[in-house]
Amino acid sequence: MRKNWSTRFFKSPHVATYELDEDSIFVSGLPFWQEQLFYTRGRGEMPWHTDPARACQRMAKQWKNIAQELDASFKLRETPDMAIIRDGIGIYLSMLFWSNRRPVQLDNLEEHMKTLEVIPMNLEERLMFVMGRPDGYPAFKQLNELVKEQRKLVLKTTYLKEGSLPTIM
Repeated sequence: MRKNWSTRFFKSPHVATYELDEDSIFVSGLPFWQEQLFYTRGRGEMPWHTDPARACQRMAKQWKNIAQELDASFKLRETPDMAIIRDGIGIYLSMLFWSNRRPVQLDNLEEHMKTLEVIPMNLEERLMFVMGRPDGYPAFKQLNELVKEQRKLVLKTTYLKEGSLPTIM
């Protein structure tokens, strides 16, 4: 993957964290805000630790909203808003890391991804494709497939570990 694309693509927001609802799983325009609270203040919900399967499920629901917005833009032959694309990629990266019981780590992302166990086939190549032209329709379709596959992997891992599927489907 391109060197440090992740930290260039996702700039650290300057956010008054006291204004955030810590029970929210997703805040548009603020991907990885849970990690920001964790790394800067040592507190927050920490969904990768408390209940990663449920957190990934909640993020997948958020992805559906993002995917609908992106799909609508493509149907109108418009270039989608980069903020929405960034939200979508942020949702996927959150699901990827949280399903491995870890917070998202953007510094040296490629190296961190190599240490993850619950991953789709050919993750690095596919994510590089998405990041190569994130505002293109093929990248959107690839990202959509990555989200679906990660969700299936989370369900499979949960089932194999606990012998049952998560209670909230």
